[in-house]
Amino acid sequence: MKDTEDYQLIRRQILQVMNEAGLQVDHTLRELQGRANPDAWARIEVYLKARPLTGSQRIRDLLSAIQPGAVELRKHTRFPVDFRSTFSGSTILEGGGTVLDLSLGGCRVESPASVQVGLVVDLRIYVPGLDWPLLIDEAAVRWVRGSTFGLAFLRLGQTEDERLRQVLKGAGANQKP
Repeated sequence: MKDTEDYQLIRRQILQVMNEAGLQVDHTLRELQGRANPDAWARIEVYLKARPLTGSQRIRDLLSAIQPGAVELRKHTRFPVDFRSTFSGSTILEGGGTVLDLSLGGCRVESPASVQVGLVVDLRIYVPGLDWPLLIDEAAVRWVRGSTFGLAFLRLGQTEDERLRQVLKGAGANQKP
């Protein structure tokens, strides 16, 4: 029990320092050190000495090391869906797949297409009941695991943002409590 309390305490301290410094989980530990107040950084540094993390690693790595599997880093709630999708980018002419979950900030896609982290694609999500697909102008591949990958939405128009919000509202209403 004591370990869990310690983990939660250091996690809260890090999140508080991040918020005060205006940082997100994708910033590096070096950026955190540069922006954190010295007292707060000293508390974090004590924890870092016990962990093999470097300054170039992401804050996400630190939070995950504190309590693996217990850190929720998402900004937006993801809703399980089953929508057909197509996408294209600089190294892939056209790929297709299934959107497995969807949020305001991104989605998880299963596809036989080969993608790599960092690839930016335009994405079309075919939602039953909509006259035309949701059009995401730019989405970046953030992670890849086998035939599944995560996309972060970088740019979509105002109309598409409103349509996405409506789809998510419906997806949330269809979830079982």
